[in-house]
Amino acid sequence: MFVNFKLSIIVPVYNGETHIENTVRSILNSSYQNLELLLIDDGSTDGSLALCQKLSESDSRIKVYHKENGGIGAARNFGLAHATGNYIGFCDQDDEISEEMYQKMLTRIVSDGSQAAICSCYRQKRNGGKVVFEQYTDNVYDGQLIVGKLLLPMLFKGFAAHANHEISIYMSIWKCIISRQLIDDNAMEFRTFVTHEDDFIMLLQLFLHAEKISTLSDILYFWNTNTKSETYRSAERYRPDLEARQRRLMSYVVKQLADHGISQNIIEEYKYVQQCRNALQQLDNLAASRDQNGSHRVSMRTRYFDSLHASMKSLRSCDSITYIQSVKTAIPPQKGFVRNTVIIRLLRKEHVISAYFLNRIINFLRFIVEKYRITEKLERRMKGRI
Repeated sequence: MFVNFKLSIIVPVYNGETHIENTVRSILNSSYQNLELLLIDDGSTDGSLALCQKLSESDSRIKVYHKENGGIGAARNFGLAHATGNYIGFCDQDDEISEEMYQKMLTRIVSDGSQAAICSCYRQKRNGGKVVFEQYTDNVYDGQLIVGKLLLPMLFKGFAAHANHEISIYMSIWKCIISRQLIDDNAMEFRTFVTHEDDFIMLLQLFLHAEKISTLSDILYFWNTNTKSETYRSAERYRPDLEARQRRLMSYVVKQLADHGISQNIIEEYKYVQQCRNALQQLDNLAASRDQNGSHRVSMRTRYFDSLHASMKSLRSCDSITYIQSVKTAIPPQKGFVRNTVIIRLLRKEHVISAYFLNRIINFLRFIVEKYRITEKLERRMKGRI
């Protein structure tokens, strides 16, 4: 099938001079050539802007824009305001795509009469290896199937309720191509309430507004994990207004669900799982606060424990923890989600101090595994023995 709609690819760039050239080459090498590539420099302090401008000299399809730093969501919205394509796609500054990605996805959109397409993804390791990160089946969803098979499994990711056992859905937007008309007709945009949930908000709007969505089993997007990225560094920042941010996010999502006819029972279930996520964020936020102000390095034992006591008192009274403790029937965690299984159980039993310290240990171990590529080394050893 011949497809020749114009496709706009939006790439936010922030201090990405190490990776951006490889990402740009990956996109431009696409077998689908009728595209424009919008590089949105989000106030970079390194040489990213100059490099993007240099790359644009070699291909007229590249458009470079510069704006003050406002975060990835604001950069993507800036890109949407300047994109001229019939369809919109997204890519992160340090990722890559298959040469066939856009051709295959647009072909499916046209042949299925869909408003969007979602492809499967690899997680690309630093040693060059790949593991399946997000796997879909070749399918077309419409009406309530979008809600039951795409929206709810995303909302309840990490919990056993409403799971779609055929596919695994994560809250990432770069796997999608979306009709520009759908975006414009429904005023879809990226929003950030707490930190880096703009992908989730756009997917929420997509699943609520789209009439038909195609999914592809082909693994066409390659996500490179980067521990120095803004997403990773953001998770280590203390936010004094975190609880207020969480309330705004919850209110927004609940209203969206109610306005689109999602049942009150499902909304109440969603509130529980979101409050579980909020509670884990509260634990992480407290850890960031204590690391930032040096409380764990105080030499006086009395001062340390006084500070810890005050922190635990504040933690016990926060909305999310009191909420999950008050709910009689918990939604069980999904297998493999350690913090949902262990930490939430401790919080529900009011073992807040134990939950706090165990959460720190788990996060530290995850950081060590990622930093020193322990999983990759074990995999190589296992392969060597087979």
